[in-house]
Amino acid sequence: MKNAITGIFFICLFSSCSTTRYYVIRHAEKTSNDCTAPLLQPQGFNRAQTLRDSLLSKHIDSIFVSTCLRTQQTAQPLATALNLTMIQFDPSAAQTQVLLSRLKKIRGKNMLVAGHTSTVPEIVLGLSGSSIAPIADTDFDNMYLVRIKRVLWSTNRKLIQSTYGVPTN
Repeated sequence: MKNAITGIFFICLFSSCSTTRYYVIRHAEKTSNDCTAPLLQPQGFNRAQTLRDSLLSKHIDSIFVSTCLRTQQTAQPLATALNLTMIQFDPSAAQTQVLLSRLKKIRGKNMLVAGHTSTVPEIVLGLSGSSIAPIADTDFDNMYLVRIKRVLWSTNRKLIQSTYGVPTN
């Protein structure tokens, strides 16, 4: 009986330990500001391929994209390579908190979140607690990794900013 209780204690203890990674990006180069515009620019399609190559080995479990086609086209090569269905979210400011609530419930997984100049800073802040600089309209190469490490009763949040693909600024 004592061994069973000890075993249950350790299972509960270790199940509370996890690392969650959110890779947050802005969509690749677009043809227009119209949310329903069907195409990325040629360099945007190239960037989408580079994103796939950059994240292919990162064990991505879920891909969140806005309802705008440009975010979906940016993430599609990775989704196809990993055989994942993309999860769409409403990119309006009023719905960002709904997305954040959903993302925060996921633990111990690695996710890609493809957003916009208006949503990426808020998503990064909501997940990491750290602010990032506003994203210029001509900036498409930033990748923000928010790592949340939970160990027993503590939580460590870390924000790492990097770039991928051809520099845009």
